Amino acid sequence: MKIKLKKADFSDIEFLWHLRNSQPEVFRFFQTNRVIEWQEHVSWIMPIILGLNEKRLFVVCQNKTPIGQVRFDAKENQQAVVSIAILKEFQGRGVGKAALKLLIKQTKKAGMKTLLAEIHQENIASQKLFEKLGFALKGQDGVWGKYYLVI
Repeated sequence: MKIKLKKADFSDIEFLWHLRNSQPEVFRFFQTNRVIEWQEHVSWIMPIILGLNEKRLFVVCQNKTPIGQVRFDAKENQQAVVSIAILKEFQGRGVGKAALKLLIKQTKKAGMKTLLAEIHQENIASQKLFEKLGFALKGQDGVWGKYYLVI
């Protein structure tokens, strides 16, 4: 499946809000595991789009149609926290793996050396996905497994 990453911009705000809130079976594994109100979403996403913080957000597109998002939050010591969300109808088709491979390339371009994915202990699909790409479980913080990849 051919996909591309597009840096999120103003035209993506509504799609990303929909993606975040439309799949309770997915957002139950997020650290903020509730519906996000529109204004809260806008307040969170605007600094990212404007480049005012260390978060980088990309829309996953297939044939120019948005089907998900990946992001990384740059931290100290050339480390980044990475995450992914794909529309339910596109899950299980290799989209997540392809999108994460592209995200890893983006993190390398940004000078990151270590990636961290914090994955809920019940989110077996994400655990398997990240492990396929070389991430290894290196610790646990409550229900959150800490999966690392040195790039």
